[in-house]
Amino acid sequence: MIPQIRTKRLAYVHYQLPDIDQAAAFLKDFGMIEASRSGSKIYYRGFDTQPYIYIAEQSPTHERKFLGGTWVVESAQDLETAARHPQATPIRDNDGPGGGKVVTIKDPNGMLVSFISGQAPRVRDGEDEINRRASGERAVPINSPLKTTRVGQFQRFKPGPSPVFKLGHYGYIVPKNRYEETVAWYRELMNVTPSDIVYDPATGKDQSVFLHIDKGLDYSDHHSLFFAAGPEEEPTHVHHSSFEVNDFDTQSLGHYWLQEKGYTNCWGIGRHVLGSQIFDYWFDASGNIVEHYSDSDLVNMNSAVTREPAAHDTLHVWGPNVPLAFVTANMADAKPNLRVPDPRVVMKGEENGANEVKHEANA
Repeated sequence: MIPQIRTKRLAYVHYQLPDIDQAAAFLKDFGMIEASRSGSKIYYRGFDTQPYIYIAEQSPTHERKFLGGTWVVESAQDLETAARHPQATPIRDNDGPGGGKVVTIKDPNGMLVSFISGQAPRVRDGEDEINRRASGERAVPINSPLKTTRVGQFQRFKPGPSPVFKLGHYGYIVPKNRYEETVAWYRELMNVTPSDIVYDPATGKDQSVFLHIDKGLDYSDHHSLFFAAGPEEEPTHVHHSSFEVNDFDTQSLGHYWLQEKGYTNCWGIGRHVLGSQIFDYWFDASGNIVEHYSDSDLVNMNSAVTREPAAHDTLHVWGPNVPLAFVTANMADAKPNLRVPDPRVVMKGEENGANEVKHEANA
């Protein structure tokens, strides 16, 4: 029996995209930073020390395709373990920033999962404007009713993208007749274990699971990988990948920045129940779902694993109702973004249709 691959964290996700220029424009507005370009690939990073967290590649067929997530292993021995799997590639050089060695394995559904060792971290630039704006320590504290530490200091934010810190998780929709096999395969392959499970109350069968990296007593993100059961007739496909941002303020600024740029919101902003994240899902220029999240739960081996029936209130505690587009992962099912008129323009009547805007607002 092949030993379990021990991982430490997620490294990056890899997408092939129909139009690399459109993808680049979106990812910049989404808050990622271009690290480098090589051939048909653009490598994007956040403001953490990881060399890159997202590969955007020009699709040779001009169709979008997800080429899986890559995980950082604990040791070079774990990479050798990965290479022993029947569906694994040989160990090869990583051609992206930071170098290192990589092995890729094909899962039971034909999806790819990769493992990397020896990648050099990026030296963080303390003078980088994005790093300063998204610093883990607020320059100005937050007041609450019983704790007023911000006295004589003002919160003044500037519109712009929400700077991305790191890759948090990704996940798949798998045919329901392959769901149990798929989850078992990944749990045997690597050190991921459930944080929360959701089951169908009509059948009693599990239908989704949130898996965290098992680090024993050390804490890790509530989930780095998830699976949900879908229709048997549909092939396995990625649902979304998710990226951590600093806080609710920067996340909200990013939401309105993307809205003003004309991108399509999938769902958000809201607060999840399982994992507790503040979420904001968007469709990229080619129809993939990507998420900004903040304020996530951290778990370890002593955290209770819950198993709950699927219900409306297991997905979110506040925010918009769950839209069809989030369920289908289809941008065609998304509602058009509604723009709030600038009150300065409406009050002055300087814009064509200002009277109509006033009428609609009072309806």
